[in-house]
Amino acid sequence: MRKEDIDISLHDGTLTISGERKRESRGGEKAERTERYVGAFRRSIALPTRVDASKVSATYKDGILKMTLPKAEAAKPKQIQVS
Repeated sequence: MRKEDIDISLHDGTLTISGERKRESRGGEKAERTERYVGAFRRSIALPTRVDASKVSATYKDGILKMTLPKAEAAKPKQIQVS
């Protein structure tokens, strides 16, 4: 897949990753069999905590999608000092 074929969205605590795997033909008259799935896909993941959408990042390298989803400040535990 190419990174242009992947769509990522974050809405109301749900992360959605969608895209389409396309069949790659090598040309020629030789018959070949592959066991890779082709076609459109869509996965939705309910996140367990709030995420800071302005700091979300994604990278795609060598067929691996890596996403960083930092917690929102309100979701992080805060230390309270007793006076």
